[in-house]
Formats: sequence, C-alpha cells, structure tokens
Amino acid sequence: MTFVGIDRITYGVSNIDKARRFFTDWGVSKLSRTNGRALFCTVNHSEILLLPRGHKSLPRGIGRGSTVREITWGVKSKRDVTAIANELSKDREVAEDKDGTIHTTDDLGIGIAFRRTKRRPYKELRAPLNSPGTVERIDQRATFYPRAVPQSIGHTVWYVRDPGKIEAFYIDRLAFFVTDRFADNAGVFMRCQAAGGHHNHVVFKSPDGSQRLDHVAFLVRDINEVIAGGKYITGKGWKTAVGPGRHWMSSAYFWYFENPSGAMAEYFTDEDHVTADWQPQTVERTRESFAEWFLPNGLGA
Repeated sequence: MTFVGIDRITYGVSNIDKARRFFTDWGVSKLSRTNGRALFCTVNHSEILLLPRGHKSLPRGIGRGSTVREITWGVKSKRDVTAIANELSKDREVAEDKDGTIHTTDDLGIGIAFRRTKRRPYKELRAPLNSPGTVERIDQRATFYPRAVPQSIGHTVWYVRDPGKIEAFYIDRLAFFVTDRFADNAGVFMRCQAAGGHHNHVVFKSPDGSQRLDHVAFLVRDINEVIAGGKYITGKGWKTAVGPGRHWMSSAYFWYFENPSGAMAEYFTDEDHVTADWQPQTVERTRESFAEWFLPNGLGA
C-alpha cells in the first residue's frame, strides 16, 4: 500500500455559514458551494468538505458538536485501494462509492476513506533566504505575505482513551510508521509514508476520558507565512487558541486558531522530514516537549 497523504477532511458542522466563512478567511480555495455543503481545497488539492452535522452520508464520528467525521487518505493506485479494502473487510464493513472510494471506520470510530489521490505535485515554493555564508536574495526585498495560502493538509490530532490501541490499528493494518512517542502510552506520532513529513496522524491519551478531535493542520510555505496568516485571520475576528510558537516534536513553527467547524485549525511549516532510517524517540509529555517556545494569545497588530 503506497500512501500519499490526507486527500480530504470531511467536517459535520452546526453552522455551515460560519464554517464557510472561516475557511474562506483561512486562505483555501472554494471549489463548490450549495445551501447544504461547501468544498474547498489547498494548493495541492487536499480537500475540505463541509456538511451539516445531520447529513445522511456522514459517519457517526466521535466527540460532540461540530467535528471531523471522516478522513480520506490518498493512495497512488486503484490496486492500493483494493488491497486496503481486502484487509479491512476482514473485520468491518467496507462500502465503495461509484468513483471507487472506499469507506469504513477505524478502531476509534472515526470515519476513514481511501481513494486514488487527487493531490497535485508542488511547484518550487521556497522564498530566497540570506544567511551567513549563503546569499540567495540580492538587490531585492524579502517576500512579504498579505495572508496565508495553505499548500496541503498535513495531519490530524485526536484525544483518545487508549493511544496504543489506535497505534496498533494504523501500524498493523495500514502499515503506517511510528515517528515518535510520548512515554507511558501518552501519545504516538505516526506517518503514512516511510519518507515524508514527521507525522500525518497523532493520538494523545485523553486526560478526562473523553475522545475528541484536537486539530487539523495546514502546511504553509515558511514562518513568515505562518505569521502573516495568523495576523490576517485575527483581523477577521477569529480567536487564537495558542501561538505562534515552535514545536519541539517535529521542529515545526505553528499558530492554532479556534475553528467553528470543530476544535482547532493550525498553520504550520518547516517540519522534520524523516525516512526509514529515522529512529523513533520516546520522551515525557511536558510543556517543553510541546514547544520550544510559544505565545499564548497571538501577536499584537
């Protein structure tokens, strides 16, 4: 099975108009809109589908209120989809759409789907950078972003009762990879490719026993775009949850916002790229392992 990444996030939302407004301000492109649904995409065509909470096509999901109800994983070929269907149908119902997408649920109860990817390759994105001994930008100012334009959906993070159980499903059944862990079964960072970004799917042990979405993360080009995006969306009236800051686990810069579609949305950039040679580490889950530094309430104007 050759995974590409997250192809679509499907939300079930209480207020479709507010959810549409958030993602319009967030910087993703609108693909379609009707009274009952909205479809957006990032630059590489990772998709965000918004549906009313009671829509008949939505899996039941976990957690209360507006939240992610299904994660669609992109794979390279129809053969990969068939292999996944054969594996998961051993112990759960698997349904197939007319377009060949298959749907089921994971061991947490989250809806999961698999399809031949619709994601597109990137063009060169990095802005030129000057650093000691390396000069890339000559006779020109640095790149200044008016807002963020998310390039891709990077990962989801969830609170669960038993991270080890969910890890076993994704590692044993879907051949994901463990990148890093928190000690005492407090959490696990997983990726869907041997070589790729630090994590695509993360589960943390719930402190109160409730199971719920924590956030969905959107990749942007650099730290300057994280800041520009955060300032822009703050100006639109959306509230910071935490950030900006820099994670210790993954090395990524971040800024989280409250999302009316469910939990939080994160701008992030500059995460670690790991390969099959990477050796997972196990560390204590502490404030320091969450972030090298962070601001709790955003930036001033």
